[in-house]
Amino acid sequence: MANKIYQEKQRFHDWLVIALLALATVGLLYGAASYFWSIRASLSYSLISLTLALGLGYAIYWLTSLRSKLTITDRTIKFKIKGQLEATKKIAWEDVASCTIVKTPAIAKWDRPKATLTDEKFYSLSGRNGLMITTKTGSNYFIGCKDISGLQAALNGEEAIWEVIMGE
Repeated sequence: MANKIYQEKQRFHDWLVIALLALATVGLLYGAASYFWSIRASLSYSLISLTLALGLGYAIYWLTSLRSKLTITDRTIKFKIKGQLEATKKIAWEDVASCTIVKTPAIAKWDRPKATLTDEKFYSLSGRNGLMITTKTGSNYFIGCKDISGLQAALNGEEAIWEVIMGE
């Protein structure tokens, strides 16, 4: 049985994005309802506004349903993201060539480039904070973590893991 070193559960928590989507949804619903009291509003304008409002409502539902779980044991790193699309990744410590803890300022989550030149697989609900992992096969993974100091303290307390990473 593997010893659990660190575990974290999180959900999408960027309330600014949710608030902006909700505000846009309310505006579109107001535009859709204007058909009933405005002479100049057309039915097609109202239907388009209603369709866009439904789309934004679904986007809010999709974002708020996202959940992730990061579990680090003395044998593996396991990440699972749940929502409309599910992804699970399990990486054995023996397969890790390098592991770096990344911590960026809160505003930096808006600065991640959309086109990357690496083949990095990005799993995060917390921006660019977490573990940057390179495997021995050359694959790059970024696994997000909200509590960077807790993660660092947990990994610093496990010297057996760092011996595997450093090849000692």
